Formats: sequence, structure tokens, C-alpha cells
Amino acid sequence: MTFVYGILGLGLIVLIHETGHFVAAKLTGVTVEAFSIGMGPVLLHKTIKGTDFRLSLIPLGGYCAMKGEKAFQEALNSNENYIKGEPDSFYGVHPLKRAAIAFSGPFFNILFAIVAFTVISMIGYDFYSADNRIVLATDVYEDIASAAQEAGLLTGDRIISINGKQTPLFTDISQEVASSPDEMLSLLVDRNGNTLTINVTAKLDKSTGTGKIGIMNWIDPIIAQVEEGSAAEKAGLESGDIIIRADGIEISNIYELQKIIQNQNDYLTIEYKRLDQIHACSLKLQPEEDLGIYFTTDIHHTKTYWFIPAIWQGIKETVDLTALTIKSIGLLFKGIDLTQAVSGPARITKMIGETAEAGFKAGFSTGIVSVLNFLALISISLFIMNLLPIPILDGGLILFALIEFISKRQIKPKFLYYIQFVGIGIIVVLFVIALFSDINYFIHT
Repeated sequence: MTFVYGILGLGLIVLIHETGHFVAAKLTGVTVEAFSIGMGPVLLHKTIKGTDFRLSLIPLGGYCAMKGEKAFQEALNSNENYIKGEPDSFYGVHPLKRAAIAFSGPFFNILFAIVAFTVISMIGYDFYSADNRIVLATDVYEDIASAAQEAGLLTGDRIISINGKQTPLFTDISQEVASSPDEMLSLLVDRNGNTLTINVTAKLDKSTGTGKIGIMNWIDPIIAQVEEGSAAEKAGLESGDIIIRADGIEISNIYELQKIIQNQNDYLTIEYKRLDQIHACSLKLQPEEDLGIYFTTDIHHTKTYWFIPAIWQGIKETVDLTALTIKSIGLLFKGIDLTQAVSGPARITKMIGETAEAGFKAGFSTGIVSVLNFLALISISLFIMNLLPIPILDGGLILFALIEFISKRQIKPKFLYYIQFVGIGIIVVLFVIALFSDINYFIHT
């Protein structure tokens, strides 16, 4: 079912895009000859006001076929210097109307994102996050670099704010750092009650295109759940127990426990507190098996809004995510691993499906929020990518329409034909990168 959910989700985004073109064509007087929900063989159809509305077999979005779209090929075959078009055809209307039709597809994608974030703001959602106390990655992995350590941060520090933005939770810290690769960050830090400012440059992770400073979230060694049949359950550990020592070494966070486990091959002696009493137990370690312990992480609920404030919040979230996405596109030219950072349609479909399945298993509202959040992200990406001034994309159509409007004359069909090869070349390169990225992803998962 994962791919079924994914195909339906991705198809919905494409259908919304085509609906934008349909609405704009109708408003500008262009005849829409056919509008299909789905692709491939037509299952049902009905003509209404000159448009053949279709339900097609393959649930992959749809299409909007406008009158005169073949005029370009006809002009090219006849070696004409301009494209002939009837008044109600795509090439027969004013170039600004043509630009509006091209823009409306991506515009509907951004409208969907606003609606999605508005609904999310009204529903709200639960999420898990530790607070703003940190552990240096070098304390856990000795061979890893940490910009935070180099800048003077210490394990146990609390990052109060980053560049003036409050960061009460580790998710806030992660978001600020991840979105700021190769940038200097000003951290306001609480160290044992003393406040100090530390500047650190987030390094670009070329495998993901995000920023990293080499920190991890501090998690207290309080047991939230013990897996049935695990070594921990056999040793008598229970939910609520607080691990205080392992093999005689004081434990203050879970990473200290993990480090001791990595250096132990046989039995692990654990001292823990239960109802203010100290107990001890011995766990037999099995190769390539964990202890079966899940540790406590606080659950939080996002702020919910009434309808009008929720709309404003939806707009704000969309603008912020759009800016972040544009910034991320710029990182493609900084030497990041495209096979890791770029996802193709197969991986996107799988990710949408997995998001839907996992979300709805946790509850209906959680499922709705998870799916809407992911689809909004895809919609914003489609909005930006389609508006790039690349021939054969909506952005290319808009560019050519604006050139025609300014110059007061049509661009010659033969010139458009040759320039489209550039656009096709760019799309093919991106497709090949995405294809190899998907293949690499599925081979290693």
C-alpha cells in the first residue's frame, strides 16, 4: 500500500497544478479541449461547455489540453516566421494572458501549500523533542569533527538562542543549524547558570545539503519502555527506572551508556534507581542486538490557531519554506552529493506513502497532518522548479511570453525549437541524476 498512497499523493499535487492551468485558461478566454483526472486510457468522459472532462486509468495527476497547443509544431513544419492562432487558442491570446496561464499551475501549487499549512495550524500536532541541552558529537564518536567543540561549546551547555531566535527545544536548534550551512551562527549559551555568546560556523554536509555543527541532543537515562523479550526485560528493568551507573561508571546521559556498551562484549552491570531505591542487575549482551530500552523524550504539542490567524500562519509557513527551498537549490552548486541530496519520483512516491502509513497508524489527525505537511513541501518544490526560466517548463513559457510582450513581436518558431533543446537537455540531466539517486537509494535500503 505504500506506493499506492504515494502515487495518489503525488497525483493529487500534479492534478492541482493542471487545475491551475485550466482555471486560468477559462478566465482568459482560451478553449480547453480536454481536462483529465489521471493519465492513459480514458475510462469515462463527458463534454461540458466545449471541454471533454475525462477520468483516465492511471492515477498520476492529469492533464489540461488547450486549443492551439499544436500550432507551434504546425508553424515549424511550414517554416513560418510566426505561430498562427485563433482568438480562443493558446497562441492566439495576448502574451500576458499566455504568461498568466503558465503561471497559474505553479500558483495553484503554492495555494495548496498555504491551505495545507492553514489546516495544520488549526489541527496542531504532537512531536517528540529533547530540550536545548547538548552533547558534543566528539564525546560519542571520537573520529568525528565538531565545529561546536572547536568554537568552545561543552557537553551540558544549553543553547538558548541562535542569531536572536529562541531555541527552547533541540528541534529548534536543529532547524536553525540545518538551514544555515556555511554561515556564522551567534549562539547564546547557558553554562551552569552563566550566560555567554559563542560564534560557530555551520559546516555544509555534502551528503544532505544541510548545516551541521557537531552536536547531539541530551537525553536523560530514564527508561520509557522496555522491549518484550529483550536483554533489559530479562534483567528486570522497567519503565521509569533511572540508570545511574554502568560497569561502575556514572551515567548522566544515554550516550555515555552507549559508549560503555560499545566497549563491552559480554555482560553489562547496571545500577538504577526505582522509587528512590538503588538496584543492580546484569545484562547479557548479544552481538548486533541492542538492550531493548527506549528512553524518555518529552512530547510537545504545537500551538493551534483559529481560522483567520491560521490562514496567516499558513502564509507565513509557506513563505518561510519557499525561501528555505530556494536557498537549498543554491547549495546544488556547492559540490554536494547530488545522488544523496536529490530525490527522484520513485523515492518521493515511496516517502509520501511511508509518511501516510506511519501517520495514520498513529491516529487520523496525525496522519492528516503528516501527509499535508509532506505534500505542501512537494508543492512548494514544484512551484519553484516549474518557474525556473527553462524552455519547456512553465517558467520558460512565461519568459518567452514576456519577451514577446516587450518586443511587440513573436519569437520565431525555429528559434524556439532550437532553444527547447537546451531545456530538454537540462531536464534529461536532472532526470538521470534523480534516476541514479533513486536506484542508489533503493539498493542501500
